[in-house]
Amino acid sequence: MRNPALALPVNLQQLNTDLAASVSRTDAKGALDQALQQALAHTIETRVNAQLSVLLEGIGDAFYSLDGNWRFRHINRAAETYFGVPRQMMIDRSIWELFPESEGTELRRRYEEVFASNLPASFEAEAVGVQGRFLEFHVFPYNGGLGVSFRDWTERRRAEEELRASEARLSALANNAPACMFYQLNHPESYKDRKVLYLSRTCESLTGVPTEKAKADPRLLYDLILPEHRQHLLARRLESYRALKEFETEFEMLHAKTGQVRWHRIIVTPRRLENGGIVWDGIQIDITDHKRAEEHLRLLINELNHRVKNTLATVQSLAAQSFRGLKARGLNDPPAAYAAFEARLFALARGHDALTRENWEGASLGEIIGQAFAPYADLSDDGCRIQVDGTDLRVAPATALSLSMALHELCTNAVKYGALGAPEGRVRISWSILEGSTEPRLSMRWEERGGPPVSPPSRKGFGSRLIQEGLARELNGVVSLIYEPAGVVCTVDVPLS
Repeated sequence: MRNPALALPVNLQQLNTDLAASVSRTDAKGALDQALQQALAHTIETRVNAQLSVLLEGIGDAFYSLDGNWRFRHINRAAETYFGVPRQMMIDRSIWELFPESEGTELRRRYEEVFASNLPASFEAEAVGVQGRFLEFHVFPYNGGLGVSFRDWTERRRAEEELRASEARLSALANNAPACMFYQLNHPESYKDRKVLYLSRTCESLTGVPTEKAKADPRLLYDLILPEHRQHLLARRLESYRALKEFETEFEMLHAKTGQVRWHRIIVTPRRLENGGIVWDGIQIDITDHKRAEEHLRLLINELNHRVKNTLATVQSLAAQSFRGLKARGLNDPPAAYAAFEARLFALARGHDALTRENWEGASLGEIIGQAFAPYADLSDDGCRIQVDGTDLRVAPATALSLSMALHELCTNAVKYGALGAPEGRVRISWSILEGSTEPRLSMRWEERGGPPVSPPSRKGFGSRLIQEGLARELNGVVSLIYEPAGVVCTVDVPLS
């Protein structure tokens, strides 16, 4: 039987041997596991990088990554094409070494900000070393360095700038049109859901409603339309909306600030967009002046018709008066009668000429008087036999014609029987404006001096009746013809309007 005391050391030795072997096996297994994990991680990383590389090659945007020392770690094909340098020549080289011209640029400052803050950033910048080209950047932290994707948007930028410039030109045109405003409406399913998409700034000058307020609430404009026009306008709009057809109409509306009633015309046209949608383009024009011109034209036509009738009646009267005495005289003096008739027609024609030059809106009194005296301008060398005294003024068409005829008769009588028929005779015509309690009046005086003695005629001729009766009746005034021994005096007092 063995001694237990002797057996103990043997057991301890074996135990130590077994323990050492066990530890050795454990270390080997741990190292194997670690190697397997590293191999698996490398395999996964390789597959991920391969998939990531495929993804980065296919995204379309240029991409590259930089490590913590600003060296290129990955460059996709789009970036390689943009740089124009084989990517193998750029990998592991510093971006600042390859592109020294980036020193001090806005692009480099933004890169360094992202690197320092560890926060992504998106921005636009001019391409380094390529003037006139603009890039859109997305820079973000990536694997201890930076990831950068970018695209060249120069053409898009130019297109956007041209679009903005075009819109600015159109807006400037719309906003500076003096008597109209432009607007655009959408086309929803329900008419009541329409909204204003655009409204030019001329809205306020045209209607008195600020543009932004009118755009937010178009009913502010509708409420200014006079009630008698609203139903018709709404019916036309609904009809146009359902049929998708242009419509045009006119109406009266108040100006929100001045309270003045103005005439407006609107023209609204549907337009189909490229995406299939529909918008309504509209223009609203202030046509008040046009309406007034139309009304004035109607008045002129009516006045012309009236005056043509009166002129024909006058011509008939001239003929009857000029040739009345021929039968009684046995047709002994037809040339003299014809000359008198012709002279009166010429006087009437001269009055019409003066009015025609002024579009029948009136005539210069000075011109009317000048034309009446024109045939007698050579009666004396000194030109002092006819004196004209008065400030020139405009007279209405009726006044111009009547005065033209009356002055012709006065001049004719003065040559035949009065001051213009004598070498020392003088004629003075003067006028002034009298401010009455109701309306201004024209006060005119014809005075002859230095001619043969004058006595009242035994009977009134056509000229006397035209001056005293016709002129007063036509102009609703007072005309006096006095035969003083020293010369004829004629006074006229008629309204200027």
